[in-house]
Amino acid sequence: MTRWLAMVCVLATAAPAAAAETRAFVLTTDFSTGALSVADLGTRVVAKDVESVHSDAVERWYGGLLYVVNRFGQDNIQVIDPQSNATVRQFSTGNGSNPQDICFLSATKAYVTRYELGDLLIVNPATGGTLGVISLAAFADADGIPEMARMVRVENRVFVAIQRLDRNGGYQPTDKSVVAVIDAGADTVLDADPLIAGKQAITLAGKNPYTTFAFDRPTSRLLIGCAGAYGALDGGIEYLDPVGLESLGYAITEAALGGDIGDLAWNGAAHSYAIVSDSGFNTLLVSWSAITGQKLATVFAPGGFVLNDCELNDRGELYVCDSDLFSPGLFVFDVPEDTLLAGPLDCGLPPYQVTFDATSEQVLAVTPGEPSPALSSAWPNPARGVLRLSLDLSRAGPVEVAAFDLAGRRVRGIAAGEAAAGSTTFVWDLRDAAGRKVAAGLYLVRARTPQGTLVRRVAVVD
Repeated sequence: MTRWLAMVCVLATAAPAAAAETRAFVLTTDFSTGALSVADLGTRVVAKDVESVHSDAVERWYGGLLYVVNRFGQDNIQVIDPQSNATVRQFSTGNGSNPQDICFLSATKAYVTRYELGDLLIVNPATGGTLGVISLAAFADADGIPEMARMVRVENRVFVAIQRLDRNGGYQPTDKSVVAVIDAGADTVLDADPLIAGKQAITLAGKNPYTTFAFDRPTSRLLIGCAGAYGALDGGIEYLDPVGLESLGYAITEAALGGDIGDLAWNGAAHSYAIVSDSGFNTLLVSWSAITGQKLATVFAPGGFVLNDCELNDRGELYVCDSDLFSPGLFVFDVPEDTLLAGPLDCGLPPYQVTFDATSEQVLAVTPGEPSPALSSAWPNPARGVLRLSLDLSRAGPVEVAAFDLAGRRVRGIAAGEAAAGSTTFVWDLRDAAGRKVAAGLYLVRARTPQGTLVRRVAVVD
């Protein structure tokens, strides 16, 4: 485990010392037809409609090729050579499978999530041949389908977002959503909680994990946006521990962001981005801080439900897709100044998703940076009267410690203020904000620090 942790440190898409990315690949659609356009990152000149794709698709870059996942109604993976912009191969993921994402282990092995089925598909992307399946049916809700969506590879583990939506009830979230963890060497499901019988996934604080995954380098933590039920501010952007295989609670809630989460672009704890939909179903690009758990500013508000995707390149630029049918375009913002650099760039059809010529959705092995903060296990646990936790910091800074229930609702603030470097012990008297003794059950204690957020699960007994 120690060796594995030392290798989990940075996304392949994290900014290198000098810009390596040269092109933006833009999927465009009017929801009846689809196309691929390509923008030069230096000149921002767009080559429009260089290849046809499905009207409902997502894209990933790997090994110098662009992989387009053609979803509902097409059920295939389209492989495009970016030098000629021609399709070099196309292979089926199964009739009616509705593929959602592709995650690469090598040039000859990849996983494909399929929204209509209970099996994760294993393919050889070089040939399109099927190598096998991994059953995720154990994580399905009552309708029998788990609704597997986005993936990220963290060294030799692949994390699969399982939405668990009720198809018989209008695709509303069920009791919980989870993230399944795959051992990519053995092609088996890992057990996230050995104390419970059977193979367990990571149970999320939020429901309906909707966005792509992101990775925070200083704390070696994943993030994913959970939309919950649309129209209700019941979700947020959630931290996951890819080593301990547990949720660490919200980095920020939908209530703080100001709407349902639609996408996130991680630029670090101090200043990142999200697309949200407000109560009037207008999509907004906002900046936010995981340190304070608050929105910083509304960066872009074009009006209407038109913003679909925002992605950071390695030049300090944020590309945003505006799919307004009457005045669509690709917008470019400076990071972190949040100022408009260019746009709208005409991409032909309305832009829906953008990616760059760098490997998508992977965490690679590099040397760790500054030591991460550490939060001890609670003691005693289970607790009846009081419980204590110790927080270790490599440097002094502001800290907020609070207790939450498993739904992510704040129960009690435990401490807030400046904490010294080294170890500090915090005490919770097991009372809520009104001074009442909390009910028996499971709770989360979260510590926010400038270097990241940590969470521990605690049990309270009568």
